Amino acid sequence: MSPLRLSDLAFTLDAVIDEAFGQKAVWVVAETSDIKNYPDRGYCFLTLVERDANGRDTLAKLDACIWRKNYHAIGDFERATGVAFARNIQLLLLVSVSFSPVYGLRLEILKIDPSYTLGNLERERQTVLDTLVKNHPDLVWLEDGQYITANQLLPRPAVIQRVALITAPNSDGWRDFRHELTQNPFGYDFVVDEYLTQVQGQGAERAICGQLERIRTSSVGYDAVVIVRGGGSQLDFGSFDSYLMGEAVAGFGIPILAGIGHERNVSITDLLCHESVKTPTKAAGFLIEHNRKFEETCLQLRDRLRVVTRDALQTAREELDRETERLRFVSQTYFRECHTNLTEKAVTLRHLDPSNVLRRGYALLLRNGRILTQASSVQPDEMLEVQMRDGTIPIKVRQS
Repeated sequence: MSPLRLSDLAFTLDAVIDEAFGQKAVWVVAETSDIKNYPDRGYCFLTLVERDANGRDTLAKLDACIWRKNYHAIGDFERATGVAFARNIQLLLLVSVSFSPVYGLRLEILKIDPSYTLGNLERERQTVLDTLVKNHPDLVWLEDGQYITANQLLPRPAVIQRVALITAPNSDGWRDFRHELTQNPFGYDFVVDEYLTQVQGQGAERAICGQLERIRTSSVGYDAVVIVRGGGSQLDFGSFDSYLMGEAVAGFGIPILAGIGHERNVSITDLLCHESVKTPTKAAGFLIEHNRKFEETCLQLRDRLRVVTRDALQTAREELDRETERLRFVSQTYFRECHTNLTEKAVTLRHLDPSNVLRRGYALLLRNGRILTQASSVQPDEMLEVQMRDGTIPIKVRQS
């Protein structure tokens, strides 16, 4: 058999592929790889692959491209999902098949289905949550459709002063958090110990969990742990949706505040931590507002104490006035009665005064200046004295 010219084989393949796929579009599921994106030129080259269930062996690999007329599909996908168009993402793609005798077989991507990617992410996340509930029922459980964790039930200090901060060094999240905290309008002072580490990319969850372990084993009594990260795509937050992070956060012994900078979705870390806010700036604002509420409570108690003290003093003053008036009345009555009693006794004493008795015609019989009151004590021929109003008369007792 005579050999075919390469061009004949290529044209034959072109005809066969055109007959099978020409002017047709098909939906395919594939994983992205080797992306070369040229936003300024409006086109992108990449490789689509399919791997086995273990993710180790490649079952198929085809070159693909996105031309200018469909380049908006990348932006549409990223806006709809919050996921950056990057390598190692499994996508549902509408493609057309083309073959060039010079450039070979290539898939042209016409559209990217965002719902497929969102569904995959949600299924993966739900699997992680279900596994956590199953493996750690003492740390994570469902209650009325809400995930409750041991970390969420930790008591929050009345005032948060010492904080362990987990973030990437010199990142936007680090700057935003520190700026908001130090520039707070109330002049609150916070002690922030930094545990700097990577917070995205491969191995980030292990790095973050390693810092949590450092905090746990330290001798410092932290009031809270704050994990912050600036904005980014959904894939950048993959570490916060992992089983390892969920397990570490749910059972951590210090309240964890998450401000990991994404507005669109709620991560597993957000669901299971003590408190979650959207951005590093809001994380700092939460701490400030928490302490502000305590101060406001103290100010309210101070005002209430002023009112209660004023009312108590007024009541005591009124009671003192009443008791003073009562004492004055009782004292006056008592002294008046005493005066009357003394007056009566003075009158009685005045009546009983011997000099007054003598004026009424009575006399006193004296022996050696002492009053005699019994006749039996008088002896015959005894010399006695009779004291009258105007003088004393000596007498001699005669025997009758």
